[in-house]
Amino acid sequence: MKKNKAILCVDDDSTVLDSLKTQLINIFSDEFIIETAESGEEALEIIEFLGRRKIDTLLIITDWLMPKMKGDELLVKVHNKFPRISKIMLSGQADERAIQNAFKNANLAAFISKPWQTEDLVAAIKPLLSDK
Repeated sequence: MKKNKAILCVDDDSTVLDSLKTQLINIFSDEFIIETAESGEEALEIIEFLGRRKIDTLLIITDWLMPKMKGDELLVKVHNKFPRISKIMLSGQADERAIQNAFKNANLAAFISKPWQTEDLVAAIKPLLSDK
């Protein structure tokens, strides 16, 4: 069966990215492609690339504190260009104003603090994907 739906994880820390990807593969690999990006710029490129391949990115999970483009800025850009993509911020040190910015201007679905519990992450993700 060809999968045509993706979850995109964005974090500049490759250890965090690997851990997150492994958890998501263990839970969702039968249904979704799990993609990763190490920057906001790369994330936007991947969403475009997947779209050209007829793969819908349904969810983006991003860190906040990253070089060049912070997570809230990325989510606002994603929201403006791809409003149907659901958004979760996963961060250990997000600025409160940035979190509020993402909720207000990017339709952020959830904020989860690092280190996260798998159950909390799954509980936030499943309702976002159930109707897509």
